[in-house]
Amino acid sequence: MPMYEKGSVRAEPRSKQQERMKKIMKKFLSSLLALTMILSLVIVPANASDNTIGGVSIAPKSVSLKVGEETEITVNTNGIEMFNTGEKLTVDGKEYTLTGAPRITVGSIESNDNSVVTVTADSSGRSGVATAKAVAKGKATISCTVTCNYKYNDGVKDIDATATQTLTTKVTVAAPEVTYTITGTPAVKAKVGGKEVSNVKHDTTVDFSIDGDITVKSKTGDANEVTLTKDTDYTLEYAWSGVSGSSASVSQKLTNTTSSPKTVTAGCTITVKVDGKTVGSPVNCTAAKVTVASEPSISITGSVQKVGENYEVLKGGRLELTASAPGVENPTYKWYVNDSIDSSHGRNEKYILTASDTTRTGPTTVTCKVFSGDNETPVKETTCTYKIVDENVRLTLNKESVTLSKRGAYEDITASVIDWPNQSAVTGMVKYTFTPSKRGVVSLSSSENTTGKTRITLDANDTVTITVEATYKGKTLDAKTIYVTGELLSASLDKVENGDPLKFDYDDLEAAANKALPSRVSVKKNSYINLSGVPTAADEGGVLYYGSNKVSASGRNIDKNDSLEFRTAAGFIGDATMTMTVSGDDNKSYTITLTIPVISAGNIKETVTGNAANKDVTFTNSDYKYLYYTTSKVSDYNGYYDGSSKVGKFDGLVKEDKTVTIPASAFKDKTTVTLYVVGLDKYGVASTGTIEVSQKSHDITYNVVAGKSVTFDQKAFDSFLEDYAEDNGNYNPKKDEITFDHATLNSLPTAKSEGTLYYGGSEVTSTSNRKAEYTDMDKMTFEAVAKPTKDTVTLTFRVYGEIEKPNSRKPDKVNYDVNVVISVVKEDITYTVGIDDTVQLTARDFVNFLQDARTSYRKAELDYVKFDVSGKNVSSYAYGGLYRSYSSYSTGKLADSTDKFYYEPSRTQYDLADVAYHTTRWAEAGKTVYIPFTVYGTKNEEASGTMAITIAQTMNFIDVKASDFFYEPVKWAVNNKITNGTSSTTFSPYKNCNRAEIVTFLWRAAGSPEPTVTRNPFTDVNSVRDASYYKAILWASQKGITAGTNATTFSPYQECTRSQIVTFLYRYAGKPSGYYSNPFKDVSSVNEASYYNAILWAVGKGITQGTSTTTFSPYASCTRGEAVTFLYRYVNGVK
Repeated sequence: MPMYEKGSVRAEPRSKQQERMKKIMKKFLSSLLALTMILSLVIVPANASDNTIGGVSIAPKSVSLKVGEETEITVNTNGIEMFNTGEKLTVDGKEYTLTGAPRITVGSIESNDNSVVTVTADSSGRSGVATAKAVAKGKATISCTVTCNYKYNDGVKDIDATATQTLTTKVTVAAPEVTYTITGTPAVKAKVGGKEVSNVKHDTTVDFSIDGDITVKSKTGDANEVTLTKDTDYTLEYAWSGVSGSSASVSQKLTNTTSSPKTVTAGCTITVKVDGKTVGSPVNCTAAKVTVASEPSISITGSVQKVGENYEVLKGGRLELTASAPGVENPTYKWYVNDSIDSSHGRNEKYILTASDTTRTGPTTVTCKVFSGDNETPVKETTCTYKIVDENVRLTLNKESVTLSKRGAYEDITASVIDWPNQSAVTGMVKYTFTPSKRGVVSLSSSENTTGKTRITLDANDTVTITVEATYKGKTLDAKTIYVTGELLSASLDKVENGDPLKFDYDDLEAAANKALPSRVSVKKNSYINLSGVPTAADEGGVLYYGSNKVSASGRNIDKNDSLEFRTAAGFIGDATMTMTVSGDDNKSYTITLTIPVISAGNIKETVTGNAANKDVTFTNSDYKYLYYTTSKVSDYNGYYDGSSKVGKFDGLVKEDKTVTIPASAFKDKTTVTLYVVGLDKYGVASTGTIEVSQKSHDITYNVVAGKSVTFDQKAFDSFLEDYAEDNGNYNPKKDEITFDHATLNSLPTAKSEGTLYYGGSEVTSTSNRKAEYTDMDKMTFEAVAKPTKDTVTLTFRVYGEIEKPNSRKPDKVNYDVNVVISVVKEDITYTVGIDDTVQLTARDFVNFLQDARTSYRKAELDYVKFDVSGKNVSSYAYGGLYRSYSSYSTGKLADSTDKFYYEPSRTQYDLADVAYHTTRWAEAGKTVYIPFTVYGTKNEEASGTMAITIAQTMNFIDVKASDFFYEPVKWAVNNKITNGTSSTTFSPYKNCNRAEIVTFLWRAAGSPEPTVTRNPFTDVNSVRDASYYKAILWASQKGITAGTNATTFSPYQECTRSQIVTFLYRYAGKPSGYYSNPFKDVSSVNEASYYNAILWAVGKGITQGTSTTTFSPYASCTRGEAVTFLYRYVNGVK
């Protein structure tokens, strides 16, 4: 078929022909440049015999599909360049004129094999577009024919012509993907006789089988998943482990020839196969474990070494034979000696012999038979022989005393058992033990061995004995003792807070060394002091400087004029140590361990309370750059804290502004959790202490002194009802109204050990409480017993109330349980102190407490006292603090709970008599501080109690000045409630005292004791009218302090003379004997006989000095100022 060719040259007109030629050339050049890109889009001229059309294509030319997949087939004719009617066309070298525009027809798109691929015409009617769908595995060809009909004139006539082009797409269809899912959890079961077992005897056949099915499912392409049938669609293969076999069940005989039980683990892996190929993942069955008992056997082990065939035991030694019968169920034993049964050992596995019989000259045979349970037929039996020998052996030591002079020094000790007649070491096995008499002094390289060798290393400056024992052939030989003396010399410089420097010089080192050196030895004059082992890093405590230069670890010699500075590391708490070597004036060299105690920079004492009951408590660390904390009690805080990592003893390291959470579980059985903490400030300086973390509690709390009573508070119960209902979600305080109705008591306190409840003045008994509804809790009182056995008494009440809600016709009735927790405080030793004032503790009070604690302590001697100052308010701005010492001219540091205060202290120990409690100016009168204490006797006696310090009203009398001789006595008398002022602002120190006032002062100073007799001999003293001093007068009369002005009158309002008050004091003191000179002209042993000894005693004791150096003025009236002064001097000056 002839092809048409666009751009052929025409004959006329000429100018147009030239123009067309230019265009043709231009197009030709453009086409040539892009030939590689547009070759398929232009009509390629061909011979007239070529029936093809250029510029048509099909996409895709080839494609691979899976069954069920589809693809779009597209025929593209956009590349055909069309002609206009009248244009010239060259056919077979001849030029013709195109007489009609070409017409393009795209045929249908068809598949040559519809069993593999089907073709569907485009649903929207687009020509040249169809959808091919893969139907089955195979290959197919999709084709489409494009036809071009055109007409041209050959110069004679019009000729109709047609050009065609057939386009094809090759399609390959793959089979659909098949996936398999295998599910199930089969397990291996071990059975004997059809019963499942986990323990079997030796030589038992066990059947192992698979329990539980697996399910196999397949999915082909997008089709639905189907469940396959075993043996029809798939097969299973079994691979066993631990046992042999390849089927679904196997049987195997299990044996155990070892002496210990053996565990056989039988597992199985199941593989699924389809058409011989493995599909999916193998299934591992849960393994079965079977413990196989040992093959029944019996053996005997002796506690001594065998010599040849015999166990040899020394005369007086001990032989222990132990039988072992692995594989025997419930074994019992019988022992036979030389074929005769020995039933003295029962049927247990032990046979014990004390070798006292040496008449036997040869070996003794022991037979042991083992039985299974009560079966009397022995399963197995075995024999052994022993021999009793008499040998002369002794334990010896290479050294029996050791002296070590510095920490880390050591001595090697060798113990040996000697065949004494031959003076040679025995050849048999010997067991040696080394036991120190106390811990912490020395360490041993070995405390038990068979070599007899150990190394003793000195750890502390003390003496200790080490007991050495040797056991040979069953006999423990006579022990030996090593005496170890530690002459470790140690000294200490002043304490310094971490982060601060400590400056010291040669003189300080010399003074420290002189304290450590043996008595009568001092540092040699003009000799240098060598420091070595010097700290050089923060975790060692800091760095030592000599001037501006660091001192190296090897140290340096310190001369007379040298000064040093130890710059402590911020965050280090503990002892920084180095070694100091000095020359003594005895020309000997001494090595001393020098310690610089680096301490906490402050005491942390904080409290945190949660905002919900029974919930976690979370708080933010807002005070410290880093906070270390732990709930475990910390006895010492030694360590290096730098904020980079945890320190072993602490649970947490929390950065600033991060939170700490204490879980609710930590509060089990307690209301408060104590966190022991180390806080680092922005400079890294460490402070230590505690944070008390409490959950929100709905408990109602009260405090009561033992033997006294406390009255409940209705407002506390009202508040509880509101708080609990709100927390419980039952009450909205902004909308609702809640009212207390009544309370009931769940159980009564124990009257003998706890106390008694009263309501409205009447005792609450089990009978009265049964149906009681308590509507006014202000009427409820608890009276504690005088000697309680518990520190707290908990009473549980059920509180009933009503909640009125808006728009509700009836109020909601609610009831909640509340614990009333009453803390019972024992006031074993009491003191009274004013505001911004100090009270000195009396050492004798603690002696008396110790001796009264137990009958066996009556003659105990007090060694020291420790105070627990960790309690709330013991050291606070609102109260005050307990000081190691406190006075107007010298203030010591606050006492610590670890401090020991000695009754008879050495130069370096704290003195109990110096301890004082000082209140702040913010302290509140009427408050009491309770400080637990423990007293320790010199013979390990120990007793604990509570010291109560009551804060009294500040003395503010305008007629008492600090310069007055009676200032301290008046303050003491007021604070100890011996007397009040005559008004709120006056004491009237120069007012004369009457007799009633004097004996009342004395009675109150004695503790206001109850008179032991109630008969009143005085007609001028009435129990009602004179109630303020009635008991005092009876007590004074009973004690023989005064007999009245005559047999029936006391004359309470008669002014008391100076001689009478000192006589009262003298008689109260028990009329102590003693020789005192008489300096007074107005006191005669004849005229003033009734009070002569009393005056001389009072003057001799410093209670009074008289009105002048030669006069006492015995008949002058005694003023209030003089009276409290005499009493103050007596109480505080006479022991």
